[in-house]
Amino acid sequence: MNEDLTFDKVLNELSGTGKGMISHTECKTYLRHGHPCLGVDWIKDHDFEAGWVHAVRGISISDPVFAGHFDDAAMYPGTNLTQDINQIATILFTAMTGKMNGEVTAFKNINSDYGHPIPPGCVLDFAVWALDNGANKTMTVRLEGKIRDFPYYDQPNKYGLTFKPAIQVTSEIVRAKRRIYDGIWM
Repeated sequence: MNEDLTFDKVLNELSGTGKGMISHTECKTYLRHGHPCLGVDWIKDHDFEAGWVHAVRGISISDPVFAGHFDDAAMYPGTNLTQDINQIATILFTAMTGKMNGEVTAFKNINSDYGHPIPPGCVLDFAVWALDNGANKTMTVRLEGKIRDFPYYDQPNKYGLTFKPAIQVTSEIVRAKRRIYDGIWM
């Protein structure tokens, strides 16, 4: 399923032809996360049946992480970026496999690759697509995020450098009964 999808296909060919926007408030209905841990601003377009999402995330200097990351050159932490994009995967997974009914989601594997720092003031486009349909309560997803209007993915900057996407991830997400999840810690 969706082995042929890429960031560019999701944003440039599929987005705008799907089922439409999902507001920030509605995104929260798919997640157990709340503020300040909620990292999804809104879904620009999606097709849960086909297994893809185009989401948008604004990185504001008012985010508390910038108070200590770093004084001399503010950058959005990679751990937060990974959490943000995997929350979009959780929305896709939950929508494709049904309501949680007392279950929780967890990530079995997260393989992340970072292409460059993210300074405050950026808008990120995220593409997330399922590689399978979530049978047996597990799903593999691919995720990619790029800064909107960042010219140095395709052309070199003044130092001759080009960059990989801000983040590229392959994750495996699972559903578990709450008592199994709780049992890990007890």
